[in-house]
Amino acid sequence: MPMSTTKIANSERQFAQAIHCQSFVKLPQSQQVVLQVKDGSMHFGQRLLWQDVNFSILSGEFVALLGANGTGKTTLLRSLLKLVPLSSGSITLGKDIRVGYVPQLKDFAPKLPIRGRDLVQLGLDGENYLFGLFSPKKTLGGFWQTAKQKKYLVDKAIAEVGGESFCDAPLTMLSGGEQQRMRIAQALVAEPDVLLMDEPLLSLDVASQYVVSDILAHRKQAHHTAILMISHELEPIIPLVDKVLRLENATAKLGGVDLINRFR
Repeated sequence: MPMSTTKIANSERQFAQAIHCQSFVKLPQSQQVVLQVKDGSMHFGQRLLWQDVNFSILSGEFVALLGANGTGKTTLLRSLLKLVPLSSGSITLGKDIRVGYVPQLKDFAPKLPIRGRDLVQLGLDGENYLFGLFSPKKTLGGFWQTAKQKKYLVDKAIAEVGGESFCDAPLTMLSGGEQQRMRIAQALVAEPDVLLMDEPLLSLDVASQYVVSDILAHRKQAHHTAILMISHELEPIIPLVDKVLRLENATAKLGGVDLINRFR
């Protein structure tokens, strides 16, 4: 049986408190450029979506990607994933940079026969797709390929999002916040250097939004993971944001947190 709403809320509050109690590691003095876009433009037929897009993301930076619906935010993420080629310009990943991706939250099929743990492992089993962007770090014995090694990485990612108590339940029995934590664990399992996230707070209750934000705060501080996130829910992420990339009038403006005020 699924947990009650009260128990879910209590569980998520307890996890948020546990994250806040951890001591975070300060960012290194010199930060690596993990991702750079130069003179990027995107056309769909005669329609110009955006042009003159220039920005870079450093390790440990949190960049909020903002803009009205239809300005091409998701398309920009998809271009960074090499799913949609730029019309012009270039995208450069830093050396040996791995990318994790959290797409927009969508409902799972009602009778989908997989557990939360199985979803997380797909982050390893799909490592050969998307030009190796998601490949996990190499070890002395090669890639993590054995069942024992995969289980270690899966367990580690699940623990990072506080999902040990529900990861073996069917996905369809989990709350929206729990499902999203499993999706984030799926993106983290391959040990990414940069996370691309498409509205990960969408449709979550306020408590779950802050739980997800705390997970990302820990990842940013403790692992120096760079994060590029599309979000319309701004209050939970404001303390994390280092830069804002705003798409408007077919171009992009890069600035500080003050740009968020235009969307609040």
